[in-house]
Amino acid sequence: MKKISSRELRRMIKKMGIESMEQLDIEYVEFHYKDGRITRIVNPNVSKIVVAGNTTYQIVGEEEDIEKEEVKEFPEEDIKLVMEQANVDREIAIKALELTNGDIAEAILALKEGGLSGK
Repeated sequence: MKKISSRELRRMIKKMGIESMEQLDIEYVEFHYKDGRITRIVNPNVSKIVVAGNTTYQIVGEEEDIEKEEVKEFPEEDIKLVMEQANVDREIAIKALELTNGDIAEAILALKEGGLSGK
């Protein structure tokens, strides 16, 4: 097999319409499926290839399935009550409810005592 010089290789790549090829320093890649599943590729080797203005990514790595975190939702009136009673913004009230598993009284007390201020 004939060796190809780097100059010849660049010419061939240009002739094929490949504008650039680069290796990306990526920690992980996640695929979020419409049915809620998540697949994560860890320690990936990711190549970005631009051909005729179109970008393509090639990913090679170890696959692992991730369980989707269940999102806790609280009634609007519970959130407003915690906000008013503890004098905090919405984000902190929701965080307090999450940390107390929705216990309004416990969330308010913890915020008033400074245990969950998030500051």
